Amino acid sequence: MPGFDGELLARPRLVALAGLLASLVLALVAWLLAAGRARAQAALARSSELTGQLEQGQASVLAMAEAAQRSQAMLRSILDSTIDGILVDNINGRIFTSNRRFRDLWQVPDALDWQADGAALVRHVESQLEQAAPFLGARAHAPHGHRERRDVLHLRDGRVVEQYVRSMQLGNEQARLWTFRDISERSQMERREHTRRQVLEMLATGAPLERVLESVVLSVQADHPAMLCSILLLDESRHRLVLGAAPSLPAFFNLSSHGHDLDTLQGVHGIAAQAVRDGQRVIVGDLHANVQETMELACRAQLQSCWAEPVRGGSGKLLGVLMAYHRQPTLPGAAHLARLSEAAHLAGMAIEQAQVALALRAGEARFRSLYDHAPVALWEQDWSAVRAALDALEQAGMRDLGAHFQANPDALRKLAGLVRIIDANGAALAQVRANEDDQRRGALSLAQNFDDSALPRFGDALLALAGGAHLYECESSFVRLDGAARQNELSLLVMPGHADSLDFVMVSSLDITERKRMNAELLQLATTDFLTGLPNRRHFMASLENEHARLQRELASCASVLMLDIDHFKRVNDEYGHAVGDAVLRHLGALMCQALRKVDVPGRVGGEEFAILLPGTDLSAAAVFAERLRRRVAESSLTIDGGIVLTVTVSIGMAAMVGTDADCDAVLARADEALYRAKRGGRNRIEQNDGGGDGVLSKFMAQ
Repeated sequence: MPGFDGELLARPRLVALAGLLASLVLALVAWLLAAGRARAQAALARSSELTGQLEQGQASVLAMAEAAQRSQAMLRSILDSTIDGILVDNINGRIFTSNRRFRDLWQVPDALDWQADGAALVRHVESQLEQAAPFLGARAHAPHGHRERRDVLHLRDGRVVEQYVRSMQLGNEQARLWTFRDISERSQMERREHTRRQVLEMLATGAPLERVLESVVLSVQADHPAMLCSILLLDESRHRLVLGAAPSLPAFFNLSSHGHDLDTLQGVHGIAAQAVRDGQRVIVGDLHANVQETMELACRAQLQSCWAEPVRGGSGKLLGVLMAYHRQPTLPGAAHLARLSEAAHLAGMAIEQAQVALALRAGEARFRSLYDHAPVALWEQDWSAVRAALDALEQAGMRDLGAHFQANPDALRKLAGLVRIIDANGAALAQVRANEDDQRRGALSLAQNFDDSALPRFGDALLALAGGAHLYECESSFVRLDGAARQNELSLLVMPGHADSLDFVMVSSLDITERKRMNAELLQLATTDFLTGLPNRRHFMASLENEHARLQRELASCASVLMLDIDHFKRVNDEYGHAVGDAVLRHLGALMCQALRKVDVPGRVGGEEFAILLPGTDLSAAAVFAERLRRRVAESSLTIDGGIVLTVTVSIGMAAMVGTDADCDAVLARADEALYRAKRGGRNRIEQNDGGGDGVLSKFMAQ
């Protein structure tokens, strides 16, 4: 049965083969299921990892957002606490931000939506300015790079604001940083000092009253360009107003008030008359609304508001009125009123001085006929007993009377006691605080012309008159009856026909105590830097010229010049303000004075630049002095408000001064070049310029 056996053998093979295939399929399916499960587990793990990373990212973003909010709040707090008004915009005028000080400074109302409309804020600022050109010009021509633009803005309420514009990069956009600082008080002090100095100088040089008053008016108009001013004076009858100064007002307007009676003046000029009659300030903010009867005159002069400030003398006597006109209806601010009051005070001083000078000239011209009523103090004296005593000394063989008086002051005092006061006019009695009863009782003596300290001047006058001089003039000092010591200017005139006996000597006395004080003040102003107390540039240059002339005469002698500059002084002003900067300048000036000899001459020759002249000092000795001064400055400190300790350093350039220089400017140029080498070399160091190459004397850098 072979066939049957073969079929039986083939069927198990097929079954085995089918089972094998089924096993393979099941194994593949199992493997696929295992692989899918592994991938699912891996995906689940990756998903969990991504979820953790996402949560961490969200936490980081929240932390960054909170930090950004805190930084923004801190930046806003810093901006709002600064003393300067700050505004940030771009070159197209889009405004990004501003601080609280800016809004307070420009009185920006809360209702003004400047963030949506930046032009509205610009119009608001422009409306407060007397002249908007500097502000608008800064917007139209912004600085580029690291440069900055500075302008001074005058507000209609009298304030003065300093404006700085700097370019800056704000992200990817070019922006501008505006800073505004109210410098009204500082500007007012500077203007007051400048105007006062100018008026004092003009009075001291005898300038005409019209010129002095015009200077006062122009100074007020320079401070407030929108203001037109005039000064009207009361005439001698005190019933009419006459024009003192009105350089900017129309001629027809000035003539309409000049010489008119106070009672006939109406309208605009009636305001001046009212201020004079009442002695009070008068303010009319709108002439057209309040003074209808003068509409035509006001329209012709294009004036719409008027302020009147009475002008008084030192004794309170009313002398005139200072008028301020505007072409727009406006009311004065506190700064305006302070400026007008100051100008009126200066005008009163000038008018009084002119009146005194006029009275003095009239008294001298009518001396003989107006003796009793002369405004100058006049004394009639009898020197005959003094002349007899001199004759006795000469007969006794005394030839040199001048040497005798110097050796015997008591003898001169006895001669002064022999002078008899015959008469004194009212001005003389008032000058020495005496009355007619004092004169009758003989309480007056030569001490009211020459006191004990002025006896040498009396001796000179005596020798001159006894020698044949008819007129002798001198300055002296005297004592009033109340004991006050004063200074006077004397003119001693021997009346014709009395030269031999000296029994009729007329003495005119002018109290120059205040003039002396004024001259001393003028000299102080002309030669001294008001901030540091050091000699100013003019005085220092004069000393330098004198030293150069000495070196030209004495070629073997020597001298050195030092130029000093405060390092990073601008940073001090920017960080702490100009008041601290001024304190630093005074601090350096005091340190310089402490280190100098009596013959040395310091000086402030620029903003933060100083110079020192060291006569009789060569460069080696000057280097020792300069190093000592540099160390003193670097090691000293200045405590400012808030307990902040500030330390500054100086760079010093030095050069020798020689008589062969063409002028004194040559040594300054050499010292200045050495100074700039010191600053370029790192500051807080000393360099010299001896005409050669690098002359570094000290390389001590600021720590």
